[in-house]
Amino acid sequence: MGPMTSPGRRWAWYGGRPSLDFVNTRRNREAGRRDAAVEYLREPADLAAWLHAAGLVPAGSGGARFPVDEETLAGALALREAIDAAVTATVAAGSVPVKAVRCVNEWIAAGPERPALRIDAGVPVLRAPRSGRTPRGALALIAADAAELLGTGLRERLRICPGAGCGGRFLDDSPAGRRRWCSMAVCGNRSKAAARRQAAHAAAVRP
Repeated sequence: MGPMTSPGRRWAWYGGRPSLDFVNTRRNREAGRRDAAVEYLREPADLAAWLHAAGLVPAGSGGARFPVDEETLAGALALREAIDAAVTATVAAGSVPVKAVRCVNEWIAAGPERPALRIDAGVPVLRAPRSGRTPRGALALIAADAAELLGTGLRERLRICPGAGCGGRFLDDSPAGRRRWCSMAVCGNRSKAAARRQAAHAAAVRP
């Protein structure tokens, strides 16, 4: 699925997993070009909106019931960058930073809630975990998703889109494992168009 636009924001849903879609809230990640990156989680309300759009928390998570504060945002960004550091190293067949793994594990340990009994009219009732219903619980689920991607054979299908100015992270879900682009409709078509222009230019200047 290609990028989807909501008022004032642009969420990308081509990652194939929640943790990769989360990493893609910072776009245009190019090696050596930190100034080119575009940040879409600039304030707590942005994080609340993304978590809701991703289906990880109910609507209104930025309100009194499910507040997203500056501390939660800072922790979320740290988790996001830790996941990205691990994914980037994995795709490059390098050593995953210990600090990144520690951050992911800390978030996993922070949630989700465990089942518990409550009394309802004198009868014990099992309360199911509400793991993804709070912002921090949702972030714990994202961390667990990243751990599954990085800690199993799925790591072999992690990809970084080579499209100009893109760098989107995604899981290659193609049967042959040869998916190249984050979205064929976006970066794939841009590459084809660029190749056609280059071929036309070469033909025009050929003696």
